[in-house]
Amino acid sequence: MIEVHLYGGLRRHAAQAGPHQASVAWVDLPEGTVAQALARLGIERSAVSNVFVNGRYDAAPWERRVRSGDRVGVFPADMRLLYV
Repeated sequence: MIEVHLYGGLRRHAAQAGPHQASVAWVDLPEGTVAQALARLGIERSAVSNVFVNGRYDAAPWERRVRSGDRVGVFPADMRLLYV
């Protein structure tokens, strides 16, 4: 399972979407890409601004390989981060 942490408006794709709860979705994908994991949650690329994989920022995340046990953090387009 891939652990996907969702922020802002993307929280609606998690079972617990409240502002005072961790909005985590679990994706049953033994191995694949960030794009495949987010597609399983119904999240379109245009809705995403920043992605972190295992705590590290990824400037080009869509084809990044992920596997069971990885953690992915996803921020929506309206919460764009300036990461330097």
